[in-house]
Amino acid sequence: MKNIVLIGFTGTGKTTIGRRVAAKLNIEFYDTDEAIRRCEKMPVHELLQKKGAKYFEGAQRFAVSTLAQNNGVLISTGGETVLDAFNVEALRKNGILFWLKTDNLSVYQNTRGSLSRRPVLAGASLSDIEAMMKQYEPFYEKADVTILVNHDDMDATTNEIIQQYKKLTQGE
Repeated sequence: MKNIVLIGFTGTGKTTIGRRVAAKLNIEFYDTDEAIRRCEKMPVHELLQKKGAKYFEGAQRFAVSTLAQNNGVLISTGGETVLDAFNVEALRKNGILFWLKTDNLSVYQNTRGSLSRRPVLAGASLSDIEAMMKQYEPFYEKADVTILVNHDDMDATTNEIIQQYKKLTQGE
């Protein structure tokens, strides 16, 4: 059974929606940032500060390649995970990539209270977020399925992912 892999910009709701989808399908939920935190014994933002981007990239690759070996689980990725082709290849081997797409205002509103945990957005204005989202978009567009996140109706977003997943895995 293929994995459900959620990709998208920081603050699109990957973790929240991922937990909902996993619960509805009664499958395991994994978060790459959480896997890194457990392995490295510190949060991602702290790891980046203390050990640098190169070290973090290695830790992220390890977490992704380990989680991607599972079957029939949901993997929620960090916002920059798919900027690395190694990670995309590992996740795609046994997974269906779902891009959770939303607007920059929603990201801005969803991340205001968690900037200390989201260093990529520290001090970012609405226009900064829009520029970053445009920069990352070509990487997210490589997903198998694009889901427009409806933050006002999470059930609709959850059900859309499940419906698309079942459609793509019929006969497996």
